[in-house]
Amino acid sequence: MKALVYYGPRDIRYQDVPTPKPRAGEVLVHVRAVSICGSDLAGYKAVSSMRAPGLIMGHEFSGEIAQLGEGVTNLKVGDRVGVVTNLYCGKCQDCKEGRTNVCDYRYIIGTTMKAGSYNGAMSEYVVAPAGKIMPLPDNVSFDEAALVEPLSISLRATKHVANEILNRTVAVLGVGPIGLMAIMCMKSFGAAKIIAIDLLRNRLELARKCGATDAIVSNEDAPAIIRQMTNNVGIDVVFDAAGVPSTVNMAIEIARNAGSILMVGMASPALEIEYKHAVAKELKLQASYMYTTEMREGLQMIADGKLNVAQMITSRHTLSEGPKVFEELASGNTKEVKVILFPEQN
Repeated sequence: MKALVYYGPRDIRYQDVPTPKPRAGEVLVHVRAVSICGSDLAGYKAVSSMRAPGLIMGHEFSGEIAQLGEGVTNLKVGDRVGVVTNLYCGKCQDCKEGRTNVCDYRYIIGTTMKAGSYNGAMSEYVVAPAGKIMPLPDNVSFDEAALVEPLSISLRATKHVANEILNRTVAVLGVGPIGLMAIMCMKSFGAAKIIAIDLLRNRLELARKCGATDAIVSNEDAPAIIRQMTNNVGIDVVFDAAGVPSTVNMAIEIARNAGSILMVGMASPALEIEYKHAVAKELKLQASYMYTTEMREGLQMIADGKLNVAQMITSRHTLSEGPKVFEELASGNTKEVKVILFPEQN
């Protein structure tokens, strides 16, 4: 089969590799759509340790069942499916207590974790455990299904503060894919006012389409604008989808006294924050990582028409175009938001 194989910094190659075979309890999925994640791009640029040379990336994907492994009886060849890509151990203390998202022994399809690498879906075929398969509703496209994984990250974060959102004012710092999906989720959870903040005007335009009521260019003294908008009260819940010093400290500045900050973005491995101000305002800092049950929940929300993730897709390309697409995204000179790749025969 054909696949995109990661060899090292800014070196990804479209080439022939052996087609994987499903073992007992597994299925072979014919990939129909795979989305490029920001973490894939970070791996490509060698600013992430979660992509080891030789890996086939791709953890946001959908497809059709092509082959069943021994013992799989609840699925059939041709089924349209999405895949829960967090392969946790199910035995450790975190897993037993429901924190499968932080299992130290997990694999994530298309990444390199402590447990090792697991080839992903930037290929014609990928193997996945049958228990991780999500049948797709007829009204959910392959492209939409490929975006369920990033959606689940925003959905989990939003659930952490669900009782603080209804009829309240929220702000989202950084409206890339995770931030845009956070806007959709917060709108679905009943936020009265959603303020999008970003440097890029094209993304702010898309943020409004996703449900933002207001948009602020972040270099235009956003804190002063927010003070005016909120009569000096501040924001009830701030969702930081970037995770860089400027956004974390802006979140602390614009949050109201006793407000909440959702810490989701991880662009900076370490940063200095205005800790004293956070304490003096009695802010609640809530970190949120990956997902537990949210992939299946997010898929149902798309099927029910509550979320329109398709509007985030800005282009589609064949796998063979992958090396060029990765390099264009890495250059930073692009207005892309979410890019879908697909095998040639699709």
